[in-house]
Amino acid sequence: MPLEFSKFLKKIGVQVVVGRWSFQVEAMDRGKFSDEFIERSAVIYLTEEFGKANGFKEGDVVRVSSGNKSVNLKIMFTDVAPENGAFMPNSIYTSYLSDFSNFKRFNATLEPTDDDVTKPEEIMQKVLSKI
Repeated sequence: MPLEFSKFLKKIGVQVVVGRWSFQVEAMDRGKFSDEFIERSAVIYLTEEFGKANGFKEGDVVRVSSGNKSVNLKIMFTDVAPENGAFMPNSIYTSYLSDFSNFKRFNATLEPTDDDVTKPEEIMQKVLSKI
């Protein structure tokens, strides 16, 4: 079995910009945690150049960590992402990772993972367990 470089990639730091995509309103009409909403919200966008320079491919799952919180998201490439940073749609994932003083922008680390994308129910369980 060939070794993949990205599996040995160490954590990289990025600044994540949080924004709203028009699909979110449409997807929420079909159900807040519908498969379509999760598929389009459980993502982190990078530029293709930045992603490839750091050993990532579109569709890879990465652990995104901020402070002591982390979620697994799928990488997608877009020209809208900051040049050496990341873009995430405003969702349960960004709400969990960010804090209210820095809701529109926060620092995070990305690292490859073989785990599945985090489901909203998993985030809710983490939050409820701390209450």
